[in-house]
Amino acid sequence: MKERIKKITIELLTQRAENVSFAEIERILERRGISYLGDYSIHMPSNKNVKLWVGMSEDFCKAVVELMFEDRTIIPRNVPSTLYIFDGKIPDYPVAENLHHMYETERWFPIAFSLGNLYEKGN
Repeated sequence: MKERIKKITIELLTQRAENVSFAEIERILERRGISYLGDYSIHMPSNKNVKLWVGMSEDFCKAVVELMFEDRTIIPRNVPSTLYIFDGKIPDYPVAENLHHMYETERWFPIAFSLGNLYEKGN
């Protein structure tokens, strides 16, 4: 299932090129009958209270992390939370305003994806 989620995510990004949100990926997975809901989340490595997305299945979570850090195929970029308002889904956390602050309560840092390698210069 994880590989299928990765393939669908890349297809979506190839069509859209940039600013594909977690909410959009979930919508496509739902349309294709793929389970994506669960108890997993992706957080900032430097602060577990800063969530990038929540309520994910293990396969969905692993697929996104692998696409970013192992396959080096997608790049996360900070976006205004309004992108998620337009997409119709926002986590129930306040937005993290500063990634260098060590939040003691859970926050959400809105990101969207584009194709590319996170480790290449200029990204």
